[in-house]
Amino acid sequence: MTHTQYIRHYREFEAFSPPMRLFLYGECGLMKENLIIALKKAMQGFEDFNMDVIWMNEMRGKDAHKKIFDSLLQLPMLGDRRLLILRSFDISRAVERKVIDGLSKMDFPETSILAIEAQSLDKRWKEGKKIVESFRIVELKTPNRRDMADWIVHFARREGKKIKSSAVQELINLSGISLSVVREEIRKLATYIDGDTIDVSHIREAVAQSRAAHIFQFSNAFIALDFNGAMKTAMELMDFGEEPGIILSWMHRGLSDFLWARIDSQGLSKRMGSRAFLAKQIRTAVRNIKSMQIMEAMQCLHHADMMIKSSAADKRTSVAWAIGKISDLLS
Repeated sequence: MTHTQYIRHYREFEAFSPPMRLFLYGECGLMKENLIIALKKAMQGFEDFNMDVIWMNEMRGKDAHKKIFDSLLQLPMLGDRRLLILRSFDISRAVERKVIDGLSKMDFPETSILAIEAQSLDKRWKEGKKIVESFRIVELKTPNRRDMADWIVHFARREGKKIKSSAVQELINLSGISLSVVREEIRKLATYIDGDTIDVSHIREAVAQSRAAHIFQFSNAFIALDFNGAMKTAMELMDFGEEPGIILSWMHRGLSDFLWARIDSQGLSKRMGSRAFLAKQIRTAVRNIKSMQIMEAMQCLHHADMMIKSSAADKRTSVAWAIGKISDLLS
């Protein structure tokens, strides 16, 4: 999606009036989050009365879907609308299928806006076809290379900077894996350079040494059981715009390597493939660590992930908590 298309959606969402059924899907998390913020703007000051956010992957039990309809059917208080947001929606699960089936049979409230956020939408499913028929659908893909260039120019302009076309392409080459990462790189560059124009030299000096180097440093620190170093680089990576979920996944990969080293030390190199050069270091690291300790550390990662998804703690705190708990278990 181009920046112009996105802005059109954003302004439209700010002005949405009930009744409305909205389905947002795609891998571009930054766009999804900002469009949801646009919806919430109409609720400012009345969130506690007229807005509910439900994480579908936390729903359990055969009657779990009833909570959603109870929220949807409530009358608004001190206002003229209610907003219900369903996060992490997946039509392959039973609860979500019950929700879609129920929505197709009910008279949708005139005072409600329902926003569903999902990673994907399979239109071949019966439920997917129902969504297509009754929802306003917006697909939010990570921008392609050409569209990413437009976004980079926009981000630079917002920071009061110009950026050369060659610098745009270099930034895409080094960090163009997600819109949020690119945005944070531009923000950092805006404070790094003195002039008003970002060129290739700035990209190569700052960007290449930030994300790529810090990923390497984080992974090295983690498998060396240097949790102080891992904590420092994890915080810096999030400052650069790295998603906390990605950092948790790197830790999970490291713990999986640890566990495999305990189960089949000789087969570790083959399993690691291109990372086999790390096998000896990993064997040394786990020499005095039991398999049960590693499994408990994996449970900590799962708990941290749930903390983020349920908003029980902010993302930085959840990552820091996970590293701290794993340090206690493995040090």
